[in-house]
Amino acid sequence: MIFDLVRPDPIRLSTADVCVVGAGAAGIVLAAELSRQGKRVLLLESGGSREEEAIQQLNRSERTGQSLKQVHFGRFRSLGGTTHHWGGQISELEDQDFEVHPTIPGSGWPIAKSLLKPYYQRAQQAEGLPPVLQTDEEVWRQVGTTAPDLGHEIVPYFTRWCPEPNFARLYHSALVSDNISVVLHATVCELLLDESGEGVSGVRCRNFAGHEQVFQAASYVLCLGMVETINLLLQPLEQGQTAPWQQNGWLGRCVQSHIDYNAARVVAIDRKKLARVFPNIYLKGRKYHPKLRIAADRQREEGILNIAGAISFISLGSVEQDVRQMKSAARNLLRGNWSAIGVRNTIPALRRLPILLRLAYSFYVSHRAYWPKDVTYWLRVHCEQEPLSASRITLSPERDALGMFRSRIDWQVSPLEWKTIQRFTQMVQNALETAGLATLEPQPELALEEGHRHVTFDDSYHWMGGTRMAASAVEGVVDTDLKLHGVRNAYVCSASVYPASGFANPVHTLLALAIRLADHLAGRPQASEIPTTTTTETDLQANVQARADA
Repeated sequence: MIFDLVRPDPIRLSTADVCVVGAGAAGIVLAAELSRQGKRVLLLESGGSREEEAIQQLNRSERTGQSLKQVHFGRFRSLGGTTHHWGGQISELEDQDFEVHPTIPGSGWPIAKSLLKPYYQRAQQAEGLPPVLQTDEEVWRQVGTTAPDLGHEIVPYFTRWCPEPNFARLYHSALVSDNISVVLHATVCELLLDESGEGVSGVRCRNFAGHEQVFQAASYVLCLGMVETINLLLQPLEQGQTAPWQQNGWLGRCVQSHIDYNAARVVAIDRKKLARVFPNIYLKGRKYHPKLRIAADRQREEGILNIAGAISFISLGSVEQDVRQMKSAARNLLRGNWSAIGVRNTIPALRRLPILLRLAYSFYVSHRAYWPKDVTYWLRVHCEQEPLSASRITLSPERDALGMFRSRIDWQVSPLEWKTIQRFTQMVQNALETAGLATLEPQPELALEEGHRHVTFDDSYHWMGGTRMAASAVEGVVDTDLKLHGVRNAYVCSASVYPASGFANPVHTLLALAIRLADHLAGRPQASEIPTTTTTETDLQANVQARADA
């Protein structure tokens, strides 16, 4: 059932088993999994069924630190959240992302990747991804070729893309079922503590209509975006209490985002050969995106972070915009979303009919994306940040329209992160030249040791960290079951729990964690937990203190 808090009468609901705050990808999947296991779920969403500019303004944050183009786009408040705009890219974290690297302080997760394997598989089902080719070798075979030999430093791989990335549409039937009560325009402004101070007794919601209501459940899960999760946990409690999580020095610390950056211009040596490797592949309605990553052994030997890249094109003219609009129209046609196709799609199609024909030929005959000739191709890298990143989120003195303090995001790029981008660009350059595919023309600042101080990086929209997962409150904010340390019934299911981020899009891992959490809350037996070796509590504290002192 779907309710709306903008209506004047209070919403009367029986006490739920679980209250899920945030109806984005994680919140919706968690609610659907819990409902399927017989739990009554209350799902609270700050926005409505569609985006509303006034509600979007609640995301406005103060920015300090490293220059970043923006921090607001990619954060959406509405039923479905970011999935309204998300492309649907799916990729697992790599094995080494869960492992401790002796030269990288704070690296590794307190759980092994083997623990998440069955949940990654279930996440594919939750994403509506099957049937999908599970191995990269099979993808190459289906298009009549093999993976390019790029030497021992660079590994080609594919990401998969969801056929229907909008989870509000994908899960519509579940959201209107009897076991799930969705409440729109219900911005959670405060977590209420019980008399013991060790449990959450309710959540206070407000909206622009001036309505306020407290909702209650046996357990509570925050499925907000990373920035919104930390912002809510940092808000002072109206009773004057200090919550257990607010006494945790890790809250808001070690914030990470993928560093997105066009590192080098790509100049083809053999354009036909290059075009057999890097355009997207489409097979039976599924998209496979070819990318490049650093080999795990090279990462360890170099003592650098995990990083990957893709070849993308940029045009200063109208060609790129027209191609993107036509691709958008094609995607909507494949998904049956006719309402999203309008004049803005048909006009460029008529204007660029030859391009449309070539695009259709590439898609239906070659099973490849169309690569225009009159554009510039770039190596676009996405680099993880240090697990104990100096970046952090605090509260600004400014309040939003609902009376909550806004976020202040201090984003930093470290010398190790810049070194990782430099080395990866060099490795890709060597690999592509040796394979006879292309040469690279790196950006001038890559030759500078501190060139990152002169760059305005792109926002990857992949905010992570700030409530890191750890075995104890000395090491992090949530435990390995995502429960807030020191609180018996409140959990965080957000990318904010990531202790280390790797280079992969965070959604797939987050949905695996959401499904695992649903099993935990429903009392369902889980896969045996095999902990990895973690850095010591003393090491972690020392590294964070060093960051603070600096």
